[in-house]
Amino acid sequence: DEIEKWLAAGGRERHGELFYERMLKEVAITLARMHLGRWQHSCLYIKHVFVRVTGDGPDAKVEVALLDLEKGRRRLTAQGAAQHDMKQLRRHSSFSAADWQKLIYFYQAAFGSSIKGLES
Repeated sequence: DEIEKWLAAGGRERHGELFYERMLKEVAITLARMHLGRWQHSCLYIKHVFVRVTGDGPDAKVEVALLDLEKGRRRLTAQGAAQHDMKQLRRHSSFSAADWQKLIYFYQAAFGSSIKGLES
């Protein structure tokens, strides 16, 4: 499911905050892995980030997939790919400010450095 659909269906409440943070971390790791390979999605909307949750409670597992990669392209730098996609994701997502900060924290840890302009 799209993350927003999962949230609307009560997934966050059903699995709890610790699981939701683990999900944000997995999303961040997936995005950072793509960007570290210098791949830019180029059309990164929240509806292109899918999650599959299996199991219940603290033992639940989460898998993350990115859709609509046909506009993806290689960039000269990982930093360029990250800046473009993450700024676009921020504009087109409904994450609260607190959730966005958590995602950025996990993303920058996985990416290995900060990304200019992501703090807002």
